[in-house]
Formats: sequence, C-alpha cells, structure tokens
Amino acid sequence: MRPSQPQQKKASRTAWIIMAGAIVAVLLVAGGVVLLVTGKDGKPAAEQTPDPVGTLYTPSPTPSPDDSKGPNDVGVEVGYGIWFTPSKGWLKSPDKKISGQNYILQQFSSRGLIDGYYWVRQTTLYDAKGFAEHLADIETSSYEGVRIGKTIECKPDNPKIKSCYAVSYDGLWVSPKNKAIKIKMRGFVTAYQDQFDRVTATDAALEARVYDRRVNELKYMNNSVVKSF
Repeated sequence: MRPSQPQQKKASRTAWIIMAGAIVAVLLVAGGVVLLVTGKDGKPAAEQTPDPVGTLYTPSPTPSPDDSKGPNDVGVEVGYGIWFTPSKGWLKSPDKKISGQNYILQQFSSRGLIDGYYWVRQTTLYDAKGFAEHLADIETSSYEGVRIGKTIECKPDNPKIKSCYAVSYDGLWVSPKNKAIKIKMRGFVTAYQDQFDRVTATDAALEARVYDRRVNELKYMNNSVVKSF
C-alpha cells in the first residue's frame, strides 16, 4: 500500500528544518570569521591594541659611585674618589708597608723624630662609628695613662657624606724599642661614610707640646677630605 499524503508532508517539513539549521550554522561560522578578521569594534584585528594586563613596575636604576677627579680633589689621592691636601711642612711617610696615605710632621731640630702624623685609611667592613672607635683603640694600644673621649656624631657640610663620627684621645706614647722613651700625645679619629657605605677615616695626632699651635693644620687637612666627597 502507498503511504498516505500526510506522512509525505511531515517528511518534507523535517527536511526544511534540517536545511534551515545548516544555513544558520553556515552564517554563524561566516560571522565568526568576519569577527576574527575585523575585530570586535570593526577595525582590522592586526590594528587593535590588546587589553592592558596591569601596570608593570620598572625599578629605578641603582646609582653607581662617581669616583672621577673633581674640582676639590687636590693634593694626595686616597681612593674611592677621595683626596686630601697636606698642610705646609707635612711630608709623606717613608714607611711603604702601611695602608692608605700617611703624612708626618718632622721635628725641626731633631732628625728622625716627628711631632705628629696624619693618616687616611678606608674600609667597607665598618660603618663610620665602628671604624672611628676601632682606630682609636688601635692607636692607643701602646699608650700609658690613655684617655679616650666619648664618640661624637659630627655633621660636615657636604650632602654626599651619609654619616660622620669623631673620637679624641690622649696619653703617653711608649716606644716599642725603648720603654724609657715616653711622649705625651693628643689625637683624634674622624670617620666619614658615603652613600655607598664606604668609610674614609682620618687618624691624626700631635705631641702635646705643639698641639695647640699646630692643630689647625690637622683641621685644614680634614676639611680638604670633606670637600673631596
């Protein structure tokens, strides 16, 4: 028997539904291709700026020390771009075994004897306060009746100096070769720390009998160090 007419209509309707779904699928795929090519705002995708992923932090570069010679670097180079100007009459020590720069003040009437010394040394192992106290202890280790003053914070007129400390001392220096030779001395240590934590210390002393008369020469050399930073 042949199928009835209503069944033919149902089959035809199903075919049309399948065909319509295929057309919609094709249109959706085509629309997606157009969106990929043109982008969501109508511009070509290659010309669009991607959405920001957040603010990226770029740290400022770490400053590096400038140790080149400047207008206040006069006289004797110590290191780390630091110089000092010897006072008139002060001579470089002939001792080649010691570190830093050591200058001496010879006695006018006694060959081979000195009235004082001015010694500049540098370190990165101590801060300014620690190095000042360390050098004061070393310098007075051979003294008798030594007196070491209180460590004082100083404020030099140079913004490149991060911190500064000074220690004064006095006592009887005893000759290591002849214990009978004792000389009354007065001295001080001043340590300067720069922004890179490098410390330059000046270690200065004079015989007590000439201290008041010549201490300004030590101060002059210290001021030349301060200007050199």
